[in-house]
Amino acid sequence: MVGNFLTQEYFNDPYPTYKKFLHETPVFWSEELSAWIISPYELVEAGLHSSTLNAGERMSAASSHFSDEERKQYSAILHNLNNWIVFQDPPAHTRLRRLISKSFTPRSITAFEPKIEKIVNDLLDEIGDKEKFDLVSEFSFRLPAAVMCDLLGIPLDRQWDLKRWADGIAGFSAAARVTSEKAKFANEMALESKEYLITLFQQLRKDPGDNLLSRLVDQGDEPNPLSDDELVALVVQLFFAGFETTEGLIGNMLIALANHPAQLAKLRTNPELITNAVEETLRFDSSILKQSRVASEDQDFGGQAIKKGDYMHFMIGAANYDSTRFSDAHIFDVERDDVGHVSFGHGIHFCIGAPLARLEARIALRALLERLSRIEILEPVPVYPELFAVRKPLHLWLRNV
Repeated sequence: MVGNFLTQEYFNDPYPTYKKFLHETPVFWSEELSAWIISPYELVEAGLHSSTLNAGERMSAASSHFSDEERKQYSAILHNLNNWIVFQDPPAHTRLRRLISKSFTPRSITAFEPKIEKIVNDLLDEIGDKEKFDLVSEFSFRLPAAVMCDLLGIPLDRQWDLKRWADGIAGFSAAARVTSEKAKFANEMALESKEYLITLFQQLRKDPGDNLLSRLVDQGDEPNPLSDDELVALVVQLFFAGFETTEGLIGNMLIALANHPAQLAKLRTNPELITNAVEETLRFDSSILKQSRVASEDQDFGGQAIKKGDYMHFMIGAANYDSTRFSDAHIFDVERDDVGHVSFGHGIHFCIGAPLARLEARIALRALLERLSRIEILEPVPVYPELFAVRKPLHLWLRNV
């Protein structure tokens, strides 16, 4: 076991630990997490695609240490998360994904481009000529939040409530250690979000709009329509995934460029490299660090005897640094030839919103490069939340020049 695993040092920079995982313990059992830790790219990709591993038992496995009384106390958050698509297997997963997939087709995403450009420009206009600004609270959260509110049909003035609900639930679903305080808060957020969303569903049934929620609350002849509980869970998950991934991607991208001025100079000279820069950021400093599965049967995996019911963490952040897959994996290179990553997952759970996140990041980066003559990070230095699955700076102060 690596000494600083799951310490604040690890959360601020997990990559030295990932390097040791890859070289010393590519597949090992963590007593601390009661789970297998899998790091090599080939095994991570295979595990996320495997039919002998499932997603549906993840919440029951993750909450197995709770007492019966605690399960009752935290029933709202457990019920909410059990209805998330990422915690479902076919046929339930297939049904949920089919119902929302029409809103994430290439044509639908392309139609969002003018809206995203306007949101980006409006946010940067708000920042105006301030001497400094916090990229996270003033831009990288507000951009995907506005996009998701528009997509779902949620009033924009509720974006901070949605963030509070999603962050509270993330403290339960994405943390390495779930304390009773985090579980209690997550349960409160699950109840609060449900109360608001049930009321919103009633309003949209009476006065629908051109948005995803209006289509989902009135499913017409759908033979197996979503229940309100499923809708609540779907909205919270879509908002969580929609802003967490993109918020972290934009923040991590600006930090990488600030720390690699030669790469930033290449982008300014060759803006056509922006697409590649987004993909390289997804590999170099992914906002999603791991996905998990549960073994459906006894099996050999990566040379280890995995038992049915074993919890398995597939370390996306480590896999993206695997030198057997990427040349000079530790180097940030916007001209990289061997592009690729598993940051959006793999297999049936591949992130449905990946094209939207990529589009937002490309538009945001292009606009930021036009507005900022240099990217200079100011004090206080960025810090990161103690989340095992998500990596994003909590703040990122930039000089506005």
